[in-house]
Amino acid sequence: MTDKDLDLLFAESAKRQPDVAQINATVMRTVRRDLRLKKLRKWAKLLGICFGLPAAVVVYIYALFVFMPEMPEQLRILSIALPIATILFLAAQKIRYFSPEM
Repeated sequence: MTDKDLDLLFAESAKRQPDVAQINATVMRTVRRDLRLKKLRKWAKLLGICFGLPAAVVVYIYALFVFMPEMPEQLRILSIALPIATILFLAAQKIRYFSPEM
């Protein structure tokens, strides 16, 4: 390999350097964005389970008392107990297998 060939290789390498830097910057931006989205999804999932489930139970009981006030007491208790038991059972399963990782 002569000095002329070596100079050509150095010149080509110098030309490619900005392209490589741009590719590296793009990759790092994408990785950071993906990490932020993953963290956001993890917290959204956690907050959804922590606040969504109790809110659903409260809304159900409120709707039951507001929209069905003349219901007999035994039927009202049954209408509250069965769905609440189902929701609690499903919540226990969801919590047991909960993982904030996506």
